[in-house]
Amino acid sequence: MRHRLVLTLVLLTLALQVSFGITYRVKKVGEYPNFLALSPNGQTAYVTSSGSGDLIAVDLAQRAVTRSVAVGSTPLGIALADAGKTAFVACKGSGTVAVVDLESFRVEANIKVAGAPIAVAIGSKGYRAFVTNFGRSKEGQLHIIDVRDRSITGEVKMGINPIALAVSPVNEMVYVVNGGSNEVWVVNPNRLSVLQKIPVGDGPDGIAITPDGKRAFVSNSRTSDLSVIDTQLNKVLVTIPVGKMPFGVAVSPDGKRVFVVNTGSRTVSILPADLSSLESESFEVDKGPVDIKVTPDSRTVVVVNEQSNSLVIVEVP
Repeated sequence: MRHRLVLTLVLLTLALQVSFGITYRVKKVGEYPNFLALSPNGQTAYVTSSGSGDLIAVDLAQRAVTRSVAVGSTPLGIALADAGKTAFVACKGSGTVAVVDLESFRVEANIKVAGAPIAVAIGSKGYRAFVTNFGRSKEGQLHIIDVRDRSITGEVKMGINPIALAVSPVNEMVYVVNGGSNEVWVVNPNRLSVLQKIPVGDGPDGIAITPDGKRAFVSNSRTSDLSVIDTQLNKVLVTIPVGKMPFGVAVSPDGKRVFVVNTGSRTVSILPADLSSLESESFEVDKGPVDIKVTPDSRTVVVVNEQSNSLVIVEVP
C-alpha cells in the first residue's frame, strides 16, 4: 500500500511538471529587462531593457536575441500598434515615448511627455496610445497620444503614482492603477474625465482586462492578493490570495485564464477567469519575474525576469 501511494505521488508530480513545466529559457536578454509585448503571430517577444536603454527582439522559436535598438533612458512599458509593426516604449529616465519601426528596427520619433512615463497601452480601435506618467511629484498624469500623428492630444490628472493601465476592448475606458492611493481610476478618454475611483488592495502594481471587457484583475504587491473588478459595476467583487509580491498580470486571449507574476516567490499563479475556483495553481520561474504575456493561441506564456536577465517560456495546455 505504501509503495502504491509513493508511486501515485510520483506520477502526480510528473503530471504537474508536464502541465506547467518550463519548456525553455532565453538568457542574456539585456540588462534588467522589465516589460514585454508579443508580435501578433506570437513568434517574437519585444522586451524593454531598463539597464541598457534598449528595445530587444527575441525570436521565440530560435530562443535567441535577434535585434536591439537604443530607445532612451530606463525604458519600461511597451505596447504594439499598426498591426504589430510599431512599438511605443515609455522611457522613464528620458521622459519620452519612443516610437520604433519594428521592420527596420529604428526609432522613428521621440514624443516628449516630461515627468516619468511608466506604462503604455493601445486602444482597441488602434489610433490612440495611453501613457501613465509617474510624475516628478505626488500627482501623475495620463497622456493620450495620436498613434498616426505621434502627438499628445489630451491629458488627465491622475492620483498618486499612477503605474499600470489597461484599456477596455469594448468601450475604450482606461483603467489606471494609482499605487500611492491604492485605487484604480476609470477614465473616459473622450471627455478627459475620471468617472470613478475604485479602492483595491495595498500596493497595486499590475492590471489586465478580459477580452469581453467585463472584469479587470489587479495585483496588490503588499497584500499579496488579486482584486477582481466588475467593470459594469466598477467595484471589487472578490479578493484572491496569490503569491508573494504579485506584479504583472495577463488574461489569456481566449478569456479563460488569468496569470499573475509573483515577484517575491518567483512563481506564476494561474486562476480561471470565470472565478469557478478561487484556488490557484502555480509554477516556478527565474529570479525577479516582472511581466507576463500569453501567446495568441492561449497555450504558452512568456515571462520576463528582471534579476535573471532572462525570458522563461512555459506551455500551459
